Amino acid sequence: MHEPSMGDAAIRPAEFWDTVAGLVTAKVEPVIGRGDKQRGPVIDYLRDLEALARRQCGNRDTVQIIASGRRLLGDRSEVKPSDGPSIRA
Repeated sequence: MHEPSMGDAAIRPAEFWDTVAGLVTAKVEPVIGRGDKQRGPVIDYLRDLEALARRQCGNRDTVQIIASGRRLLGDRSEVKPSDGPSIRA
């Protein structure tokens, strides 16, 4: 399965956001308990994905799933509203 990179500014369709829980699980599980070298790229990906979700998705549950994946990998940083527009309620 080909995944578009977060670097492209393409708008993700609603169907993409429906798959986020599975995507986060697939990215996080293989690197839990691994070193920074393995976790780092996944954390960066999830930060980018969270910022994109805040701009495009508007679903708090989706943002929470992504943030939870980052926390499982040891990333305690917050993607602040200043990093992108706040999500819609």
